[in-house]
Amino acid sequence: MNVKNPRKILWLLGFLLLLTFIMSLFVGRYSISFTEVANTIKNILLNNETAKSNDWLVFYHIRLPRILLVTIVGAVLSITGATYQSVFRNPLASATILGVSAGSAFGVALAILISFSMFGTYLLSFIFGLIAVSFTFFISLWSKVKGITILVLAGMAVSSFFNASVSLIQYLADPYEKLPNIVFWLMGSFNRAGWREVYIAVITMIPGLVILIILRWYLNVMSMGEEEAISMGINVNRMRIFLIIVSTIMVAPTVAVAGQISWIGLVTPHIARYLIGANHRYMLPASGILGSILLLIMDNIARTITTSEVPISIVTAFIGAPFFVYLLVKKRESGWDQ
Repeated sequence: MNVKNPRKILWLLGFLLLLTFIMSLFVGRYSISFTEVANTIKNILLNNETAKSNDWLVFYHIRLPRILLVTIVGAVLSITGATYQSVFRNPLASATILGVSAGSAFGVALAILISFSMFGTYLLSFIFGLIAVSFTFFISLWSKVKGITILVLAGMAVSSFFNASVSLIQYLADPYEKLPNIVFWLMGSFNRAGWREVYIAVITMIPGLVILIILRWYLNVMSMGEEEAISMGINVNRMRIFLIIVSTIMVAPTVAVAGQISWIGLVTPHIARYLIGANHRYMLPASGILGSILLLIMDNIARTITTSEVPISIVTAFIGAPFFVYLLVKKRESGWDQ
């Protein structure tokens, strides 16, 4: 697909993200007055500490950190999805393929089962995400079959192992207290979002985002093929491992703070390629912005469509699966044929 003005498309996507972000702040079962919030911000800037209404408390302590977290997680899932797809040269690659999501989900389920603290939950999610991707690498190294395909197959085996382990934990968990918490967490939700989760996201995810954006030129070369990358002086194996580790470090905390969120990391890079082309210079930022927009919209649907909040993975699956089928039908226009 020939894109003549990728910069204009990026600016347009950026404007849409800003618009969606602001609108999301005022979407919810508790109605917030824009005028009330604006006046409170004005008073705070003027050092007037007495002007804090209920609208402001809901806005600052509940709505704002949640929207920020959704924005960051959407960008992380999409950019890491685009990275995995380029590194493996596989349009179906995502964090799931290396077992990262399954490993992190096992860490969260184990932490809930043994009543770990919130920090312990994040830590176990991160540790088991790294363990899962390490297993994938060692299995692929020990195999006599070489090539990128064995890494994908190893990731599938590791994912199956950790998914079975999660099922075992659910079987052993207290059905009245622990099991509902495990199931709801794994189904994905941002209802636990607070400033602490935002700080964790900023510390663990933003540096990785910056690194991937800086290294997007390497993704361009590696997506052309291993021989082309080597001919241009790139140590392919070293760069591939580095990009996978950076992506894994970013994905594991998303499971810890929001559970498993499917389809965003798989579908969004395809939409970005369709809109802006396969050049990672523009495609990677476009994926991040689109991922944030889509996840914000889906989170708005999840928390307003019924009287109680719907797990966001249900919403992403209902919208993402049909859309992905549409993209498969239109594959020749999705950018992978370039």
